[in-house]
Amino acid sequence: MEKSWKPKGWLSIFFGIFFQNFAFLYVNKAKVFWLYWLLILGVSIIEIQLYSRIEGDSWFKSMHFIWFFTIVCPIHAYILSRHYNQTQRRRWYASWWGTLACFMLVASSIFSVRTFLFEPFSIPARSMSPTFNPGDYLIVNKQGFGNYLNLGTLIHQSEPTVKLNRGDVVVFQFPPSPQVQYIKRVIGLPGDTIIYRDKTIYIKPACLGSVESCAPLTPLKKEYKFTKVEAGVEHEYYQETAANVHYEIKQRGQYFDLAKDYYAQAEHPVGEWLVPEKHYFVMGDNRDNSFDSRFWGFVPEGNLIGTPVFIW
Repeated sequence: MEKSWKPKGWLSIFFGIFFQNFAFLYVNKAKVFWLYWLLILGVSIIEIQLYSRIEGDSWFKSMHFIWFFTIVCPIHAYILSRHYNQTQRRRWYASWWGTLACFMLVASSIFSVRTFLFEPFSIPARSMSPTFNPGDYLIVNKQGFGNYLNLGTLIHQSEPTVKLNRGDVVVFQFPPSPQVQYIKRVIGLPGDTIIYRDKTIYIKPACLGSVESCAPLTPLKKEYKFTKVEAGVEHEYYQETAANVHYEIKQRGQYFDLAKDYYAQAEHPVGEWLVPEKHYFVMGDNRDNSFDSRFWGFVPEGNLIGTPVFIW
């Protein structure tokens, strides 16, 4: 490209405001572009960790350090455009169309990964405590679930190829209100009979054979670990085992009956459910503080989004 070219100051400001670090590609400074990428990534991680430690809805949570770059990038890019060395080699991306092409390439890549492969998810409440707590962030693997959303909008839906196992943790669209996403643990598979009584889960696995060959109704193995007082309430911690998956649950030490609020399935007594085909029965690990299948029913496999693979 021609050596006499010089970046326009107003375009540098425009790119800096709306595309932030991509403005440095326009002014032919690729190294500065990558430096700002690292800074933005670092600030984002610090912000996530900081906000996860703030209880409640603090005014501070409405502040985002990332906005700082909306101010710094256009100013820095404008200064570089005013002091541009016209003798340096102009790269292909140092043009309005080259900068936009780079931005579109990165944006479409992020969109594709977030939609079809992996998506971040934050824990909003304590229903999965002690496994996950408010402020925890997860990376959710969406591959094979067929329910491809991006920011709550359905992009594509296909037949799922993944089958969940008992004990798996799953993120899904809340059936009564699909725009809301929940995270729970799979307790019942299609065809299972589930009974929840006296704070104990009983499962009779699905069986197509004769009555004699089918597994009987069996309680999930639960081993007491310790008792802890939290916010003035005594909680008992257990290690529960579903299939070959071991995980911690907690229950309030004082018994109180929630059965009056349970989801009533036709032709089944209160506290007993038969999981329909292509549905799952899910529960939170914080058993006495979880709004789950006991209260609203089953999760259709078409509502499943993915399983967590990384937490920080």
